[in-house]
Amino acid sequence: MALVPYSWLEKPAEALNAMRDRMPNAILLYGAPGTGLYELGLAFSKSLFCEHPAADGTPCGKCRGCQLTHAGTHPDFRQVLSEFMCAEWDVPYTAADNERPEAKKKLSREIRIHQIRVLSDFLSLNANQGGRRIILVYPADKVRAEAAASLLKSMEEPPEGLTWILVAEKLDDVLPTIRSRSRLVRAPSPSREEALEFLRSRKVKNAEEALAFAGGAPMPALRANDDERLSPKTEAAALDLLRAGPDLSPDLVVRTLAPDLTVPAFSLLLLRWAHDLMRVSSGLEPHFLPGEAAALRKLAGLTTPAKAAKFADFAETVRRSADHPLNSRQVWEQTFFRYRDVFTKR
Repeated sequence: MALVPYSWLEKPAEALNAMRDRMPNAILLYGAPGTGLYELGLAFSKSLFCEHPAADGTPCGKCRGCQLTHAGTHPDFRQVLSEFMCAEWDVPYTAADNERPEAKKKLSREIRIHQIRVLSDFLSLNANQGGRRIILVYPADKVRAEAAASLLKSMEEPPEGLTWILVAEKLDDVLPTIRSRSRLVRAPSPSREEALEFLRSRKVKNAEEALAFAGGAPMPALRANDDERLSPKTEAAALDLLRAGPDLSPDLVVRTLAPDLTVPAFSLLLLRWAHDLMRVSSGLEPHFLPGEAAALRKLAGLTTPAKAAKFADFAETVRRSADHPLNSRQVWEQTFFRYRDVFTKR
């Protein structure tokens, strides 16, 4: 299979490889989050600089072009990623001139206008190696309005030999005029069986649980790390608190909270639990934590679908603010007591 070792991306990989001899001005690769879109876009971008690619587009890994892209120093390749994604994928991020790092509270998940403007010199220069230049943009569905206008202008007047490769997880959030100027390539999501087979091939323990915990997306399930997944001991303690529901007390919360119960880590578990509680209170089966079905049914009998839905909204708010440098213990004490109030006292 070409470019990336994910079976569900074989067809879009073939579609991309078919363009390499006649590249359009822009390609828009889109699909569901957590399915390897960025990896495919990056692999294809790098393969375009290979001097001896295989028929399926797989780069040789030995030529000068491959060596430069592997080192991240190819003069004809640029990546434009949001600040958050730069940190996620270990890509250098260029801050705005007026940006004070010490004032930062949260990594931006959007692509900002200064990131497009700094490409002006690159856009005006000729290619150094082989006449082809590539700019990879991710996530293209999170480009700020003013940055999108600047991007569109560059796409309307493309320099010779330049191709924009845009990667988006929400096609409808990409500016229509940008979509209309791009060659669209849809990447399908893997079936549950494909995702499980992939995770098992990577030696992921409890693949079914990991996939459910990641919302059915295989890449987050594979990449789960200390920031996104609690240690077994801490997760067990956190689940004990969630199962307690209306019986939570300040003393129980303080005694049970572990030092490594960080906001990013537990916010994900909290969100999964809250959504499953909402589902079970509405007569559905739990989606993320099927092993907790009995506990969730018991708690669902002590609340209403409306209250469960309201707490799920609150859990999403906690998750969105997880990047803020807040006091973890204070956050969780407040969160657990709010959770306790969802239920009727027995």
